[in-house]
Amino acid sequence: MGLILSEGALSENQKKAAQLMGISEAEMYERLLKLQPGYIYTVSVIIPVYNGEKYIEECINSVKNQTEKNIEIIVVNDGSTDKTHSICKGINDITYLVKPNGGTASALNSGIRQAKCKWIHWLSADDVLYPTAIETMLKDISITPNNHNYIYYTNYDVIDSNGVFIREFLEPLNRNFKSKEERFRELLGNFYGNGSSSMIHKSVFDKIQFDETIPYFEDYDFWLHAMSIGMDLKLIPVKTLKYRNHSEQMTKKVDLKYQQIIRDRYV
Repeated sequence: MGLILSEGALSENQKKAAQLMGISEAEMYERLLKLQPGYIYTVSVIIPVYNGEKYIEECINSVKNQTEKNIEIIVVNDGSTDKTHSICKGINDITYLVKPNGGTASALNSGIRQAKCKWIHWLSADDVLYPTAIETMLKDISITPNNHNYIYYTNYDVIDSNGVFIREFLEPLNRNFKSKEERFRELLGNFYGNGSSSMIHKSVFDKIQFDETIPYFEDYDFWLHAMSIGMDLKLIPVKTLKYRNHSEQMTKKVDLKYQQIIRDRYV
């Protein structure tokens, strides 16, 4: 099969197609580039969603609008009963998976199994990435020795259901300079790192997956499990995310006893 693009330029027919589709030539080029044989994405963004009709389109668009363009977007509909399906099936340039409801952990694992990239970024369906989020994280990761041995996380802003800024959340930078043992002890006492700001090398998921037997705090369990087998956590001290705080989010409905059940696994 020959190249779809000729020497990095659009043909006249491709330019006309862009006009008919109502998109720019630059967007047309990016779409065709991703169809070329052998094209390799850098990051797979996994978006698990359950009844996320209010926010899912904004969430997906925040990934599409990244300054880093080498991104595979995988949306996993975890048995939604609202309009999530009709919204997602109408969005171009994403891999869209539908499965029976099984919880966030099962949706993440399904998406990760389909991912083609060496870096995995989890993004909750009600959160929003800042445009430079992926590019900024990759720059820091690229200069980190043995970078596949870390779970990376960042700072973030908190917004309300309407997207209005509430406050910023800055993780302690001095945590990076403690020993791994100190970070693990701190994690046992208090979860840190936001799942929606996390970046993890795909090879990690050959060793462990998100635990589908627990209904909540799958990120907390994964962090502890990863550290217990020799991995570490690293803060990238920038804000990459708008984390949405609203009445319908899962963290408002969970049973906190599961936090202690998880801790007991690793004490």
